[in-house]
Amino acid sequence: MTPQAMEALGRYLLAMADDELVIGYRDTEWTGVAPVLEEDLAFSSIGLDEVGHARLFYSLLHDLTGVQIDYRARREDEYLHAQMLERACTPRYQPDGRHTGESDWAYAIVRQYLYDRFDAERLQALRECSWQPLALAVDKVQREEKYHLQHGQVWLARLASGSLEARERLDSALSRALPETSGFFEPVEGEDLLVAEGVLARSSRQLRERWLEGLAPVFEQHGLPLPAGGDALPHLGGRLGRHTHDWDQLWDEMTSVYRLDPAATW
Repeated sequence: MTPQAMEALGRYLLAMADDELVIGYRDTEWTGVAPVLEEDLAFSSIGLDEVGHARLFYSLLHDLTGVQIDYRARREDEYLHAQMLERACTPRYQPDGRHTGESDWAYAIVRQYLYDRFDAERLQALRECSWQPLALAVDKVQREEKYHLQHGQVWLARLASGSLEARERLDSALSRALPETSGFFEPVEGEDLLVAEGVLARSSRQLRERWLEGLAPVFEQHGLPLPAGGDALPHLGGRLGRHTHDWDQLWDEMTSVYRLDPAATW
């Protein structure tokens, strides 16, 4: 692998790790506020799995580059996750017990399902990665992600075939979520080089094509709209470190303890 490809692969690993970390944090926020007790546990478990996958990818990044990543010590603009993953969909609680905002369970389900389908395609492609440590690490992650995807499929069907209100909430969530899915496929800098050198088996564009093919029969079954196709996909900026106001809140929460005493050993 050339030095340029190694640098690009490092960015790719960082983006994957950040994706998993951020959606993992958002998933665990459903603990105690999910619609049913079983989902308090299920979403917490999924969130912890995602954070574990992030730790694995950060560790691989260290093996590749020698750089130790401590997510608590990074600036807001150093994270390369897709913007959709940082969106808040649970109430924000204040110290006096009051809360702002409303729960949006349908959006959480839609986001998790759309992301898990994307992640499944990305992981499958990485089994063919020419950097063997990454190719070999994918197997364990895939075994866990299979259950995440099954969970999302069950809930998608439940909302699609439920009450009129459930269907309306699902349709509303999809209308907001689908445009932002293009952020999943925003390539990191140097991705073309990784594909050209055979480090990556598929480009982000190819991953999107396979993702749409997988979504089509499920969405058709439930009468749901697919994301628009075409070449003019908006690049939302997440892979470049540009994020939303929702990220300001989450980053502040994730790094608050570290920032109390950055010199401490954690």
